[in-house]
Order: sequence, then C-alpha cells, then structure tokens
Amino acid sequence: KRSALARRQFLVGGAALGAMPHALGRIGAAAPAYNADEIRHVVGRLLVMGLPARSAEDESAQVLAEQMRNGQVSGSLLLRHNTRSREGLLSLTDLFINAEPKVLNAVDQEGGLVQRLSPKFGFTEIPQAKWVAENLSTLKARELYALAAREMRSAGFNLNLAPSVDVHDPINPVIGKYGRSFSANTGTITHFAEEFITGMSDAGVACTLKHFPGHGSSRTDSHDGFVDIEKTWKYEELEPFQNLANSAPVIMGGHLFHPIFSQHANPVTFSHRAIALLLRHKLRYPGVILTDDLDMGAIRKRFSIRDAAIGALQAGNDLLLISNSLAYDPHLPEMIADWAVEAVDRGELRMSTLSAAYHRVTALRDRYAIAKAVS
Repeated sequence: KRSALARRQFLVGGAALGAMPHALGRIGAAAPAYNADEIRHVVGRLLVMGLPARSAEDESAQVLAEQMRNGQVSGSLLLRHNTRSREGLLSLTDLFINAEPKVLNAVDQEGGLVQRLSPKFGFTEIPQAKWVAENLSTLKARELYALAAREMRSAGFNLNLAPSVDVHDPINPVIGKYGRSFSANTGTITHFAEEFITGMSDAGVACTLKHFPGHGSSRTDSHDGFVDIEKTWKYEELEPFQNLANSAPVIMGGHLFHPIFSQHANPVTFSHRAIALLLRHKLRYPGVILTDDLDMGAIRKRFSIRDAAIGALQAGNDLLLISNSLAYDPHLPEMIADWAVEAVDRGELRMSTLSAAYHRVTALRDRYAIAKAVS
C-alpha cells in the first residue's frame, strides 16, 4: 500500500515536473549585476576537489591547501590512489585542516570492496552492507559504524561518501555485484541506513546517501559511461531517500538518465526537474545535495568540465565533487569560479541559487568541523 501510494503521489506531480522548462541555457531576463569577487567566494564554498597527491609533500597537495586558505575550495576528496599509506593520508588531512579548520575531508568508507581506509593501514574492517543487514542487529550495526566514524574522525575525515541506499539487485554490475546495498527491501535499507547515519553523525562524521534516484537497478556503471535506467528503474527506489530526507546530512545524485527525471538526454546531475523540484521540493529534502564525481565516464565522455560544473549548479546541486586526477589541472577551481561569474552575468545562473547552496554548505561545515590538526 505504501509503495502504491508513493507511486500515485509521484505520478500526480509528474505532470507539473514535466511542464518545467529546461534548466540549462538562459534562465530568462538579464540578471542584476553582482560583484565578481562575491561570486567567486560563494563558488569556492561549493567545491570539493580531488588531487593526484599521495602525501602532503606533493605539489598538488600544497596547491590545494593554498586554495583552501584562499577560500577557493571547500573540501578535499581522497580516493584509492591517495591512500597508499597511513602516514601519507594522515599528512594530507592534517595539511588541509591546518589550511582550513572547517574543511570537508571526504572519503568513500562504505565497507566491503569500497573502504578506502583499509585494515592494512590500521582501520577496522567494515563488512559489505548486505552482509551487515543479514547478520547484525540494527544496534550492532550502529556500533560498527560509530567505531568506523571515530577512526575516520581521528584520521581527519568528516565526510563519508556512504551509505548506498540503492535497492539490491544481484545483476547490477556496480552495486549489487559487490553487496554494496543493504537489501532488496526498502524498509530494511531505511532501517540500516538510519543506523549508519546515526552512528556516524554521533561520532562527528557526515554521511552521504547515494545514488539518487536509485542506481541499484541499472545494468551499466556510471564510472564507465552513460547509464540509462528507463527500462529497469522502479518507483520503490525513491523510498529510502524519502524516508531518510530528514536524517541525511548529504544526498548524492547519480549520473543516471531516465525520461521522468532527466531533461533532454542529460543525466539527473544536470536536471533541475530531478534535483531542485523532486528531491528538494517534492521530497522536502533540506540538506546538502552533492554531485557524484564530475570526472566519471558518464560525464567526462559527453560534457566539458565547464558545462558539467555550470549545469550541475543550475540544476540545484550544492556541492560539486571533482576528482581532478585523470587530467589534473591545478587551476580548475579558479576556472570554475570564472565560469560562474560569466554565467551569472549572462543570466544563465541565478545568484539566489548559489547563495542558498552556500548557506547549506556553511551549516554542514560548521556542524562537522574538526577545527584542529590531527597531529
């Protein structure tokens, strides 16, 4: 009954969503003039950047730290190539916290295959989500995730790009294949994801629900290229996001195409209909909306980084996640800020949209700030 009701409610709103104009391109009348430095300052708060460095001594780490000091970047993203040693990753987070005490240091710490802070570096092993839901009580799950969060926090991380609240499907090549989802049952997903969020938040780490509106039924991987979920996606996949809308500090959109959510042939990432209207207003999500990595194949193979960054902001995303590793560009934050200035000046991007994102991200940074170096 609950799923049927959710479907009916969504379909009732579908006509209104479908009637909305395409978000990309000009918004309308010429925008009022804004101070370019003000726009650059605001946009700097909306960037979480990756880098090729393996330790604080690397030049790219020093560049990113200076950009944080200057307010050009809000946070860091450390991926597998950055976490080759405990000493190296600790030196990176220490550098960034010293540069900006309210920095968001992000890492993927789901458990199972996706655990960047691994046992070989002295961190507790986290089982895959499906195993947790099948073998632990919700209380034990919360204790496990709280322990993991304390270790993350002590290592200088305060933003976990997890958990996956996608619906489990064993045929899925990127979620189901590796047990990254808690269950095929949306109620079970909700219960265990709630414990993940609570355990992490209690220890000072913000969680990120992913991948809105649901990557679990896809048959391809957005790391590699375009992902069309039209024939496999079900309305039930929205339920965990709706159920947890008042709990999740951050929600990540997926690089996924579906004609219900997407505009033209663009993924959800660039869809005002999906991000601003469905997630923000229809599901009443008040927190921070984060893009998936804009360097992933689904985006990089079809869009320029300029169009990706501006398109994501136009759609209503609050934070842009960019690994900036495949073709590292130390000037990318400055370039994005300049593109945003041009877009606001041309009326393609609303300053009110940027300001609202700025305030949501600022609240997140204030709440989870580490505020002192880890060494």
